[in-house]
Amino acid sequence: MKRIIVFYLFCLSVVHCFASPVSLSQEIYEEATRISETMRETHYDHHIIIDEKQGYYSLDCSGFVCHILQKKAPMSLRVLPVDKHHTHARAQNFYDYFKSLQNVSSQKEWMPILRVKDLEEGDIIAWKYDPSLQKKDTGHVVIVQQKPLLEEGNLYRIRVIDSSKGKHANDTRAKENDGIGSGDMWFRVDESDYPIGLYWSSKEKKESQHPIAMGRALK
Repeated sequence: MKRIIVFYLFCLSVVHCFASPVSLSQEIYEEATRISETMRETHYDHHIIIDEKQGYYSLDCSGFVCHILQKKAPMSLRVLPVDKHHTHARAQNFYDYFKSLQNVSSQKEWMPILRVKDLEEGDIIAWKYDPSLQKKDTGHVVIVQQKPLLEEGNLYRIRVIDSSKGKHANDTRAKENDGIGSGDMWFRVDESDYPIGLYWSSKEKKESQHPIAMGRALK
């Protein structure tokens, strides 16, 4: 009997050694999903207030992503640029940094994603608003919750998790609520499968065209 137990424990150790480790993107996805499913109250606000014990999250899109990166990928968060007079990277910083990676041969903390079809759960999409639009936000940043689904020749549907004032399609946020939630968006791509346009809540509405970049945290 003792030999059987020893052999069983040995087999378990072998399986553990060869099991595929959970990727960092998967950990980011799982943490974002956990928060969205267990939180008790959330609001969209540029002034960040988080009380995890009480399940309270008041933050904007970049604050939400940075909070998760701080827990799961602190080294990736550390290299992101931060604007003067701000405490964390904003949407435009995510975009600028991801875009800069496309001209770098090797990168330890982040990997640029150049094709929408290569996005995985937990990857990050950021886009930047033109200053001439005079928006209060610099852009928007989301976490991929489900792998992209190609619906038409150049249009993908992607379910994302974010902190937002507005609702996406099939959104989990109640009609009167903002803050953290998940929903469907659509991204139009060019011939190289790079995103060049987006639909916030319906592909029947007017397409928004903003510079878009994508990245995967590595550390």
